[in-house]
Amino acid sequence: MPRKAYLALAVAACMLGGCNRPNANVKYRIAVIPKGLTHEFWQSIHRGAERAAADLSAEGVATAIDWDGPQKESEGREQINLVNLKVGTGIQGLVLAPQDSKRMFDCVVEVVDKGIPVVIIDSGLDPERLKQRPNLIVKYIATNNYNGGRLAAQRLLEVLAKDGKVDPRLVLLRYAVGSESTEQREQGFLDYIEEQKKAGKSIALLSTDQYAGATTNEAEKNVGPLLVRYKDKMDGLFAVNESSSVGTLNALRSQGLNGKVRFVAFDASEPILQAIREGDIHGTVVQDPYRMGYLGVWALVKHLEGYDVRAGGPNLGTGEYVVTRENLDAEATRQLFDPAEQGKRTIEKPEFKKK
Repeated sequence: MPRKAYLALAVAACMLGGCNRPNANVKYRIAVIPKGLTHEFWQSIHRGAERAAADLSAEGVATAIDWDGPQKESEGREQINLVNLKVGTGIQGLVLAPQDSKRMFDCVVEVVDKGIPVVIIDSGLDPERLKQRPNLIVKYIATNNYNGGRLAAQRLLEVLAKDGKVDPRLVLLRYAVGSESTEQREQGFLDYIEEQKKAGKSIALLSTDQYAGATTNEAEKNVGPLLVRYKDKMDGLFAVNESSSVGTLNALRSQGLNGKVRFVAFDASEPILQAIREGDIHGTVVQDPYRMGYLGVWALVKHLEGYDVRAGGPNLGTGEYVVTRENLDAEATRQLFDPAEQGKRTIEKPEFKKK
């Protein structure tokens, strides 16, 4: 059955009362809605969210996760429909990674105005509109994406310096308009490069306006002509998320440029990690999605339990790390993305006080 038809039937069922029967064994049912379902990043968030629910339940606060999301990260209308669907089922809270910082703002306002608290993860809401409603969300839990972009630029220049490239020529591959998290990575990359240029380094940016699109296939298709255009001029390349990075990797390989063009990626998936091992990717900036999913659910339930989760400011960072061939197999590195290692982790949690 097509997904849109499924959603329509689910909404109809809820309107008939089939979705409003609370589970007597669960105190809090939390909807967790990512940008998409396919990337390994979101699967780590799912595992972290489920782990938080299990830990909370073991402490006597019975919690269940209602996990669902759009198939693609470009399906903004489907994400809004899913939020509305989950609200109609009687959830007690929402953990959301908004696809679009502006488009999702009104959707979140509607949820909160119905008395359902919201934690935002991964990618923020429109900062200008948030100034008008500073207490709209419980917490924003995410990577410092701006710093992640800076780390990527630093790593790329380090690799090129070892190659003896004193005047490197670089390409930035963007992701999608409206994705707050990747826009922050892009800006961090560009700002670091600009700082180095002001410090006297000769760096050329050949392209900064090409968008990869929402999927690996789109990225491979979109980056192909860019590589043809700059293959004899380009020294280094940065792609800002998992699908863009894998699509770029495929395009580089198809044109025989893998290992020749120095390439820094973002996020960790098996193709990216294997390419680092093989020397086709020269570093990737990784997040901690497992901890992000965990803290998203943990903070929301603590808020529902009467703790002052907003203390210490609206934002809670989860860290960003550069993975290279040298540290790829370290235990601390693998705990960021390996499912088996994630399950063994002790999650560092902030201390919240009762209101």
